[in-house]
Amino acid sequence: MRLRVHRWPVLALAIAIAVVAAAGAVASAQTTLSEAQAKAAFILNFARYVEWPERVFPTRDAPLLICLLGRDGLGSAVAALESRQVQGRAIAVRRVASVDEMRACQVVFVGESEERRLALTLRGLAGQPILTVSDLDGFIDAGGAIGLVHGDGRLQFEVNRQALEQAQLKASSNLLKLARNLADISGRNR
Repeated sequence: MRLRVHRWPVLALAIAIAVVAAAGAVASAQTTLSEAQAKAAFILNFARYVEWPERVFPTRDAPLLICLLGRDGLGSAVAALESRQVQGRAIAVRRVASVDEMRACQVVFVGESEERRLALTLRGLAGQPILTVSDLDGFIDAGGAIGLVHGDGRLQFEVNRQALEQAQLKASSNLLKLARNLADISGRNR
């Protein structure tokens, strides 16, 4: 008799450990993991547990492109993800300045310097299969997909399911379970 191992509980445990470790490290003064590195680890895990339509990638070996919009303190931490593997694809990292440049990206991190242009940026990406992530206050309420927030002395995240759906992205149920807050279909938090 063969023992069947179910992968989802193992994946759920793995993501929970990674998220708790990253979040706990930010709160710990004795660790060498910076807040920027913790946010980069979150972005990496989001990319691992979100599915894009296959048509998004021009070839089978095309990289998963993480783009940074605006000024932020994440540049070198996210750049350290370059060439790591996510869903069988190497990660590539690029700085972008316009919505047109972002359309080639699978993940866009919106930096704090873009707060004034946030609504315009999100409107420009509406309906595109792009995972939007930011640490700006109220990001998911503005229509972004995943917001990084501080709560209970650690880094956490919020998810706007409507934004994911409009972007034709599917988040793992295990990722959604770990979210501090989920926006319902009307965009209001629950």
